[in-house]
Amino acid sequence: MSTRRALLGALGLGILVTGFDPVRRSWATTAGDNVDPLPPLDGQVLLDTPSREGVSKDAGRYVQRVPQAVLVPGSVRDIQAMVKYCVRNRVRVAARGLANTTDGQGLSGGLIIEMRALRKIHRIDADRAVVDAGADWLQLTNAAHAKGLTPPALTGFLGLTFGGTLSLGGIPPAIQSGGQVDSVLELEVVTGSGELKRCSKSKDRELFEAVLAGVGQFGIITQATVRLGPAPAKVRGHELAYRSSKDFFKDFKTLIKRAEISEIYGDWWRPGERGEVSHLNAFTFHSVAEPPVDTQLLRGLTKPASEATVSQADFLPHVTRIDVAVEQLRAALDWDNLMKPWLTLWLPESSVEQFVTEVVTKLTPKDVGDGGFVLLYAHRRAKLTRPSLRLPASDGSDWVYLFTLMTAGAKDAKPEFAAEMLKRNRRLFDRARALGATRYPIESVPFTRADWQQHYGDRWPHLRTLKRKYDPAGVLTPGPGIF
Repeated sequence: MSTRRALLGALGLGILVTGFDPVRRSWATTAGDNVDPLPPLDGQVLLDTPSREGVSKDAGRYVQRVPQAVLVPGSVRDIQAMVKYCVRNRVRVAARGLANTTDGQGLSGGLIIEMRALRKIHRIDADRAVVDAGADWLQLTNAAHAKGLTPPALTGFLGLTFGGTLSLGGIPPAIQSGGQVDSVLELEVVTGSGELKRCSKSKDRELFEAVLAGVGQFGIITQATVRLGPAPAKVRGHELAYRSSKDFFKDFKTLIKRAEISEIYGDWWRPGERGEVSHLNAFTFHSVAEPPVDTQLLRGLTKPASEATVSQADFLPHVTRIDVAVEQLRAALDWDNLMKPWLTLWLPESSVEQFVTEVVTKLTPKDVGDGGFVLLYAHRRAKLTRPSLRLPASDGSDWVYLFTLMTAGAKDAKPEFAAEMLKRNRRLFDRARALGATRYPIESVPFTRADWQQHYGDRWPHLRTLKRKYDPAGVLTPGPGIF
C-alpha cells in the first residue's frame, strides 16, 4: 500500500470536496453555479470532521484552529495546483508535517496540506541526500547510517520533518555544525503564487535564504538536498553536576571554547531536584581505535575528572536516544496530549549566565511539569549562517546560547494553565530581550506585528519586499501573524 493511500485510510477518507464557493466562503461537496471546481489532483481534498479536527492542533495542544479542508497530496503538482486555487479564492494555506511547534504556527482555518503524504528518500549519496519535505530526520538518520553516513546537524529529537525544521532552523546539541538549515544544499519550493522553483546558494539565492528559517512565509518546501558525512563509530559521554551556577558556566564555556567535544548541553530540574542543581552533559564522537582520554578532555575544570559520570555508546543509539525517551513519555504520561507552552530563546554570551541563573532558580514545579525539560545549548555564531535565523546582536563573542524551558502541563490542565504560562513566557521574553536575546519561534510567546518587526530588525524591509514578491496574496502560513 502506498504512503498516500495509507494516510488517506488513516484519515478515514470521509467527505470529498468538489470545489469552493467564493460567495458563501465555504467548500462544497456538490457542483453548483457559484462553485469553483477543484483542479485535477493525484491526491484528495477532505472535508469530514475527523480529518479536519485531526490536524487542528500542534504540539502545544492549547491552540485549536479547525481547517475548512485538508489536502492529502499525491504529488508536488497537487500542492502547486491547490496553492494557485487558494490564491484565486482567497483561502489561507499551511503545510503540516509532524506539528512540533507549540503556539499554532502551522495551523490554518483555511486549507491544511498534509506533507507526510510525501515522505520519500529519493537518493543517498556519499556527500548528500535528496528527501521529500514530509520525510523526517529519524527516517534519514537510520537510512544514512546503514551506509556509514550521517547528517552533520541532528536535533536531540529526530521525529521532525525536513519541511518543518528547515522552515525554522533545526538546532542540534552539536556545537560546530550550525543548524539543520546550514546543511542544506538545494531546495524545491512551491511559492505563494504556486510556482515550483529550485533554489540554492548559487541559484535563486534570494528565495533560498528567505525560505530557510523563514517560518513558512515565502514558500512551501517540498524537497531538500542536505549534506551528509561519515558517521562516527562511538560516543563518549561525561556528566558533571553542580550546585554552583558560577562553576557550571565556567566549565561549560571552557569546554566549548576548546572545541574538543562534539556536543554539549546543560539541564536542570530533574526528578527530586530543583533549579539549584545544574547538569553539564558533554559528548565526544570518536573512532573505535582512538577513544578520548577522560582526564585530557576534562582538564582544568572546577571539578576533577573523577567526579564525572562516564558513558559509552555507539553513534546511532546515541543520536536516537531522545526519540526512545519520548516514546516512553508518550506511554507513561500521554505526552503528546499534554499542554506544552514552551519558551525558547537565543542568548548572547554577555548575559546567558545572568538570565539562566535568574530563571532556573525561581522556577516552580508547575513551570516545568513531570514531562518538562529545561535545557541550554551552545553554538558557534559563525556556523549559523542563514539570515532569517535571528540571533542576538554581536557582543564580541564567537558563541550564542539556546535556552529552552519546555513546560508540560498536567493531564488535567485547564486553558487557564496555558494562559498563565503564556504570560510568564512574555514576561521572561521581555526580560531576556532587554539583555540582548532573540526568539527562536518554534515556541509560545504572544507576539504582535511590532514585535516581529523588532525581531527581524534591519532585515524587516527586505522581508516585506520578499513577501510581496513570493506570496503576494498573503495566503501562506498565517499562524505566526508576522505580516
